[in-house]
Amino acid sequence: MRFIRLFLFHVKDYLSDQYFVWLTITSTVSIFLMQYIMAYASHDLNNPQLWLQSGIFGMWTSCTTVAGCIGFERYKGTLPYLLNSQYDERASLITLLLPASSYGLFSFPIAYILAKILGVATGKISLYQILLIFLLWIGCSVMGILISSFLTLSPNAMVYEGLIGTPILLLAGLFGNETILNPLTKFSQWFIPITGPIASLSHNKSLNWTAYFCSLLLWLLLIVIIVRKINDLVRKKGALKII
Repeated sequence: MRFIRLFLFHVKDYLSDQYFVWLTITSTVSIFLMQYIMAYASHDLNNPQLWLQSGIFGMWTSCTTVAGCIGFERYKGTLPYLLNSQYDERASLITLLLPASSYGLFSFPIAYILAKILGVATGKISLYQILLIFLLWIGCSVMGILISSFLTLSPNAMVYEGLIGTPILLLAGLFGNETILNPLTKFSQWFIPITGPIASLSHNKSLNWTAYFCSLLLWLLLIVIIVRKINDLVRKKGALKII
């Protein structure tokens, strides 16, 4: 119950910042319109993957705001108290960062509504697609937690926010030539948890369940082992202070 209360508190705090709120909306809309223009020019508006790719991009963009969350809490002076409370520091960090990926789920309804308005094919939404979106959310959340733990080491965490998103999406195979990316994604799916769900949602590939759970367990193991050590290092450096 305490975990849920902390999570709901951080959700409210997260949504109070208009930057976080509008970033997901604008990133989803902008990438959808870019793809729409290209699809319209090539007479490919019957491609239902267009809105799914836009939703994926919006969700991951929202997830990358974990850097902003760390910087925002440091700016307010509350980060030291969040990581030095009687509550487990890893659980505190998770409740702080989950709102970013959770809010990112709204990128899919936004992309879907845009597709309906502009006459882009959406296809039939299946339970399997909903499951894939849920698996994608889990992957985004786990990756965001581990990445953000490293960002606590720097008082300039927000500077790195823009450097997180694009390289990982490229490695996960969201955009680009499928023939070129296919060998890369076959390798990256074992190390990046979002690769499998992205391939299934945006390229109609079957999900490699073994690779997905292996990559997810790898990141979870790193969270268990590394996060506390990083937080100990942060305290020694004094990086939780406002600099």
